[in-house]
Amino acid sequence: MSRQRQLSVSLLLLALLVTGNCQADPRSHYLIHCMGCHLADGSGQPPDVPAFGTDTLALSQSPGGRAYLVQVPGASQAPLDDSELAGVLNWILGDLVQAAQYDAFTTEEISRHRSTVLLNPVGSRAALLATD
Repeated sequence: MSRQRQLSVSLLLLALLVTGNCQADPRSHYLIHCMGCHLADGSGQPPDVPAFGTDTLALSQSPGGRAYLVQVPGASQAPLDDSELAGVLNWILGDLVQAAQYDAFTTEEISRHRSTVLLNPVGSRAALLATD
């Protein structure tokens, strides 16, 4: 999908949300808040914006990795409440990563980790993946 088309889709979804003509589900939140960098299919823009895939699943399986996924700037700073962010992360794991099984993120978990600022997301990710 071209960058222009992504922007058009995002603006349309945002307009629908603002006018109250649709309820946002995790996929819609992803398209509005995450797709600009991670693209519609989660392929990202490596090396700066990682693709969602086996590394994302691996990160979701360790306490430090789970905290990282909540704390990356795009997630922690998204204008979503904790429940909505949990829904987006779970949707990413289920739909984009296509994980057969995963431990779902909870609202409480998002609340616990979200306020910690990641100063070096790329370095933190590399360190976490090196230890897994």
